[in-house]
Amino acid sequence: MSRIDELVERLCPDGVTHVSLGNVVAYSTTTIDASELTETTFVGVDNLLPNKAGKTTARHGPNTARVTQFQEGDVLLGNIRPYLRKIWLADHSGGCSGDVLCIRIHDTSEISPGFLFQVLGSESFFRFFTKHSRGAKMPRGDKKEVLKYVLPVPPLEVQHEIVKILDTFTDLEAELEAELESRRQQYEYYRDKLLTFKELKS
Repeated sequence: MSRIDELVERLCPDGVTHVSLGNVVAYSTTTIDASELTETTFVGVDNLLPNKAGKTTARHGPNTARVTQFQEGDVLLGNIRPYLRKIWLADHSGGCSGDVLCIRIHDTSEISPGFLFQVLGSESFFRFFTKHSRGAKMPRGDKKEVLKYVLPVPPLEVQHEIVKILDTFTDLEAELEAELESRRQQYEYYRDKLLTFKELKS
């Protein structure tokens, strides 16, 4: 059971509705002229960072005259090599390449962007996404299959609480990772110093 499922079960013991993703979202069908975009408003699969780390500025611009338009609150998902877990919750508008899926919520009074981002950023979803990808060297996700993914839809206030809890977990994990890295560097420093000291004594 995923962390999201555990939280839904705990916060909604009487159960919740489960729906296919395609019932609550659609892919963006609007486009934008590539000339209107900058390195910060264009998102290609190359500048989406692995492991849910967001995005960086684009080093390469669009290679078509028009690209898919995204808006704040859309979830952008890298569709090449799904196992890299490239995903970003848009905090501004812009345009993205054809290798990025732009997922837009039908009704934000039913499902919140933050909750959708947590669902699509889960291990459970990425296992599903990877399982339904095609190709060997550069596998691509299947857009139709993505919309078949089943997710829970708890009340909006529960969604907000789940997002808050998961964001706290993410912050704590980042702090722990930073602390472990600091300890590793400290260990290596004293190890090297000790070994150097021993060599001088001999």
